[in-house]
Amino acid sequence: MNRPGIEELRSIQFFSVMSRRDLRMIARFASVKTHRKGEYIIREDTAADTFYIIRNGKVAITKKFEDGEEMVLAMQYDGEFFGEMALLDEGLRSASAVALESTVLLEISRRDFAVLLKKAPLLAYAMMRELSVRLRGTGALMVSELQRKNRELKQAYRETVNAVVNTLEARDPYTRGHTDRVTKIAVSIAKSIAEEKELDEEDLFTIEIGALLHDVGKIGVPDAILLKPGPLEAEETREIQEHPATGKHILGNIAYLKEALSCVLHHHERFDGQGYPEKIAGEAIPLHGRIISVADAFDAMTHDRPYRKKMDHQSAFQEIEENAGKQFDPQIVKAFRELLNSGVIAQVLASLETNSNDPKTDSAAGIA
Repeated sequence: MNRPGIEELRSIQFFSVMSRRDLRMIARFASVKTHRKGEYIIREDTAADTFYIIRNGKVAITKKFEDGEEMVLAMQYDGEFFGEMALLDEGLRSASAVALESTVLLEISRRDFAVLLKKAPLLAYAMMRELSVRLRGTGALMVSELQRKNRELKQAYRETVNAVVNTLEARDPYTRGHTDRVTKIAVSIAKSIAEEKELDEEDLFTIEIGALLHDVGKIGVPDAILLKPGPLEAEETREIQEHPATGKHILGNIAYLKEALSCVLHHHERFDGQGYPEKIAGEAIPLHGRIISVADAFDAMTHDRPYRKKMDHQSAFQEIEENAGKQFDPQIVKAFRELLNSGVIAQVLASLETNSNDPKTDSAAGIA
């Protein structure tokens, strides 16, 4: 078995401050091994029995998820280490490591470390302390990388959803921009009650995506009804009222949109149970749907339609407030009133107006 020399160990930062005596002891238990480019050094869910320090080379730490996608969690270079949990517990590997180029590793097995612990306990404990410090740092880096990947994934979701929304709104010039405004207002309401309702970042993202998609079911509504320049007949109204269920059907098989389906399905329910499509009432209506209901109604009333003129903000809110407890959740109405009176809603809508006038900005820009 190939063992490292004293000077070889000293050239690695992990061992650089150790005495020659300690280095001689470590050299007895560490082995040197070269891994070819593309070779898996460890695989997740296999037995963990060896700790690795990179003498020179490049290693990717990867994690495979349930859908089969393999994500790179971290990159490791000369002097860095991985697999340290093999010395700390007997659990299975939580990630894989693959050599990205010809890589030379120093390897210490759990069995050899146990011998080192008996023969030189102070040295072994010193290594464990160093490992603990570095493990915390590695964990922080991995968390940071996962957060970055999550942000990128969410942005990809937004862009995909916006492409669908833009296609829908292109059919109806009167509703162009409606989705962006409803989304901004709904997210503002959600943020204002987040602490009270225990909404986290994932809930806010779900409301954002759900608001963007709340009218996607109108894809199934004929243009003759959707673009009709006047009030709808009873049968036409019934057809329009099918759009929440149609939207749920369209999106139902898309896994990452599962949480947003309640927004799509329930934004036309009424607090008194007289809404659609399921006629559920009160807090049985998902909170996401109750929030979007207020945002949707306010935007609808404050913009022109072929068959009626728009209201000003205060008149529209008065209409909403008069229907608190009937059409709308009173708590959501109260939160919306505070946002309207404080000027937050005006700022939100003004920012969208600014973006819409910027030729460099698409209709979905600025969504938080």
